[in-house]
Amino acid sequence: MTRKRTADPEKIKRVLKKRGYKGGEPPKGYDTHHMKPLSEGGKDTPSNIIVIKRSKHQQIHKNRRARGEE
Repeated sequence: MTRKRTADPEKIKRVLKKRGYKGGEPPKGYDTHHMKPLSEGGKDTPSNIIVIKRSKHQQIHKNRRARGEE
C-alpha cells in the first residue's frame, strides 16, 4: 500500500520567506502550488513551489480530477 505524500508546511514556509513573503505565507487570495505533484515524486523545493491565485489553483486541481490524475 502506498502512502499519500503530504506537503511539509515548514519547508514551504522557509521557501516563501526566502522569496520575501512576510511570515512565509502567500498574500491574501493566493496559494502555494507544487508544479510536479507530490504524488508524482515532486518535492517541497524552491524549484517546485510557485505562488498562484487561489482561483487558478482551484481550476488546476479541478482539471486534474476530471482527468483522473488526483
